[in-house]
Amino acid sequence: MKEKLDECGNGRRTFLKACSLFLTSLIGIAYGIPLIRAFINPALQKTVISSSGLVEVGNIQNCKVNVPRKVAIKDSRNDAWTKYPETVIGAVWVVRGEDDKITAFSVICPHLGCGIDWDKDSGRFVCPCHDSYFDIKGGILSGPSPRTMDTLETDIKEGKLFVRYQKMKLGIAEKIPG
Repeated sequence: MKEKLDECGNGRRTFLKACSLFLTSLIGIAYGIPLIRAFINPALQKTVISSSGLVEVGNIQNCKVNVPRKVAIKDSRNDAWTKYPETVIGAVWVVRGEDDKITAFSVICPHLGCGIDWDKDSGRFVCPCHDSYFDIKGGILSGPSPRTMDTLETDIKEGKLFVRYQKMKLGIAEKIPG
């Protein structure tokens, strides 16, 4: 009779061990899935994301004819796990032409990516890194730049200027978003 009790006790112990192993495994999986997702999810997304839409840069009344105005581009962005509030992501030169048409140029030189400045005395844009010079319409005057200054899409709504900010590939003759 004692042998039957031992067999019955071993059967119960085996059953309880199996149940506790099963429950422990379920709990481990329940904790593990979010941890695994936290490490894999950022790898599946773009590293830095901004809105890539039109960004408001100011009132068109602030634009004077043939007087370039440098305007900071502010936008919110995501970087892996972090969501950043609106911050400066770049800048553009805004120029109002004689015909009242407004053009936005990237401040990034198409040659190697240096910052383009406006030289008020000479009346031209200048890349100080390799002496590329551009006219008020963004055309190349001299230097190693492979193309004109990069123009950006603009829109005017209710007296406000909006720009679609994007960076272009450097060092090539074609204007290709990069």
